[in-house]
Amino acid sequence: MFALLAAASWNRWIEPYVDTGRELMVPWRVAQGERLYRDVHFHHGPLGPWLGAASDRLAGRSLAARTALAAAIALLALVALDRLGRRFLSPGRAALATSLAVAAAFFQRPGGWMFPFSFDCAIAVAAMMGAVVLLLADRARWDGAAGFCLLAATLARVEMGLAGIAIVALHVLARREPLRLLRLAFFPVAASAAVYGAVSFGIPRDRLVADGWLRVLDPPEAFRNVYRAYAGLDRPGLRAAELALCVCVLALAAAFVFFVAAAASRLGRGVTGSAAEASVWTVLALAAAVSLWPPASMAAMVSLLPPLVRAIPPVIVAAAAGRLALLPLRRAPAGVLSPVPDAVLWLGGLFAARILFAAGYGGPYGSFFLPLPVLVCVAGLFGLADRLAPAIGPALPRLTAAALTVFLLARCAATIQFYRGQPWGPIATPAGSVRLPEPVAGATREALADLSTRVPGGGTLAGFPEAGFFAYALGLRGPFATEQFFPGHLDAAGEERAIALLRSRPPEVLLYANVLAVGEGQRAFGTDYLRRLDAEARADFATVAIYGPGARPGARIGDPDFFVELRRPVLTESSKP
Repeated sequence: MFALLAAASWNRWIEPYVDTGRELMVPWRVAQGERLYRDVHFHHGPLGPWLGAASDRLAGRSLAARTALAAAIALLALVALDRLGRRFLSPGRAALATSLAVAAAFFQRPGGWMFPFSFDCAIAVAAMMGAVVLLLADRARWDGAAGFCLLAATLARVEMGLAGIAIVALHVLARREPLRLLRLAFFPVAASAAVYGAVSFGIPRDRLVADGWLRVLDPPEAFRNVYRAYAGLDRPGLRAAELALCVCVLALAAAFVFFVAAAASRLGRGVTGSAAEASVWTVLALAAAVSLWPPASMAAMVSLLPPLVRAIPPVIVAAAAGRLALLPLRRAPAGVLSPVPDAVLWLGGLFAARILFAAGYGGPYGSFFLPLPVLVCVAGLFGLADRLAPAIGPALPRLTAAALTVFLLARCAATIQFYRGQPWGPIATPAGSVRLPEPVAGATREALADLSTRVPGGGTLAGFPEAGFFAYALGLRGPFATEQFFPGHLDAAGEERAIALLRSRPPEVLLYANVLAVGEGQRAFGTDYLRRLDAEARADFATVAIYGPGARPGARIGDPDFFVELRRPVLTESSKP
């Protein structure tokens, strides 16, 4: 499934205008000798930029090399999911569950594992799952390797790594093996503290809180809004209604499967019984086809149906909380998820909480946090089917597998349709080629061609909200310590510093891209946030070119159609737009 969907989506993973610029340029600047957190703003741990910088030092500016690095992390996550699934499912069921996790989440865009919107998040998730795999492998034999995985997670995202250490520590303490904590908890905490101390040396604490890895201690309101939105807590009433709708649809599907299983048990394993079981495939496949390709008369109704995976995170969070409550009672777990080890269930609950009421196909965090909850949920469904089979009918486990297989095929078809069912244009750059959906591809191609002739190699480029993709592709430098200008990245004092820097060291070209912030609560640069910076930039820089369907005089970020606008300093401008 991974290979199939990777081929279907090949080279279509990058979203160049949201977060990709940061993911490309921060490691590239580190590779060029700039110091993380002092010269380059970055709000997470150093491991992701260091790995990206190592890739750039070895391969130069290379989109293919960066994608290969991301693919390696993705494959490690896939192996971890497979190994975890095989601990509490049969090989066939584990393969189906892991395939479902891949089809449901691995190749979402923007984000996804093949070119993640947050490489540090991908590293942390893969490392945490790897640590749990090693923890469960063979008593204390692999504790050292598990400790290194937890160290990697902490160096990628400190808050996630510490949460992973806490989960592993609880798992070990519940089994009364405290000596294992030396490798599984003390080592990663002490080693990561030493690394963070070294990278922070000489940098004021206030700077680390405002622009560095300590941002997690005091995230701005815009960041909190993002976390709430991606967890579905921004509009709880709407999310609750969507969840209720998902539950109704899933209850109808479950009732249908139960009814057919009961009927098949009465009809026996002959022709009539087999025909009854085949009806599950037929009816569910037709329902999936209608949801993917609805007739015109049903399109509006079908569009209201949220992703069915929306129901998974609350269930897994509740199950993880229930398992945690058993610890002080010293009671063995019971129920359909009892075969799932504590650490797996708790880690799944942690991931599920990050996308609690908003799991689906629109948020970038789903790619990382949804696969393990899917795996655990499938284990629960098979456990429920096995327990109910004596009462309902022996066909129930088979029909449960059939229903999950239909969902798997539907998600596979939806992913292929997304990546192959719309026009995608090739973008050739000195750092490699990618494909983007039209009309973004055309505007990007024209802007790249213009910049390649307008700005010499090693020249300067700045962009709002970000222009790092262009800078990385063309080998250009930027005047700012931050690579992004989305809400929460600059406070009032930071905005004034950016204005002063724009005046004292104006870039050769200033790029505007019509991209909106998502989830922060303020959408349009220059209208909803950083108004003074936008006003100064527009006063000091004149438009020299604008590309895309939204190209027109006076175009503003937030207009309906996409555009890329290039501006040059007024004092050096020799021609009019």
